[in-house]
Amino acid sequence: MGSILNERDRAAISSRMQSLSATSSARWGKMNVTGMLEHLRLSAQMAVGDIEVPDAKKRAFQMFPLKHLILYVLPFPKGAPTATELLPVSAASFAEERAALLALLDRIGSGPQAGAGPVHPLFGALSRREWGTCTYKHVDHHLKQFGA
Repeated sequence: MGSILNERDRAAISSRMQSLSATSSARWGKMNVTGMLEHLRLSAQMAVGDIEVPDAKKRAFQMFPLKHLILYVLPFPKGAPTATELLPVSAASFAEERAALLALLDRIGSGPQAGAGPVHPLFGALSRREWGTCTYKHVDHHLKQFGA
């Protein structure tokens, strides 16, 4: 499993993101490409602790083995629900959203590699290592959504 904390994985994600354009269309889901970038930017802001998202109160997702399976084994399902706070509402331009997301991914990658990270609304307490994997997997999922 890839990780945003790994420089090579982050570079591959960045390259795939550069292949997107403002006219890229989704293979599934309701978001347009700029909205998807805003959603990922908001998620990355949560990963660095810039925004807090309320607990989803789904304790089963915070326990082994379900938490481990979702973070490391199973693919994220298409159309899975997301927290309202992470839904796109006022995206900047495509170029601005992509640049802001790439900067946040670099911030995550160059930040602390160990220790506790912010609390995730679904998975609860996550280590920095788990955040790196979760962020990579989330971005990868949405890049696949847009064929990148």
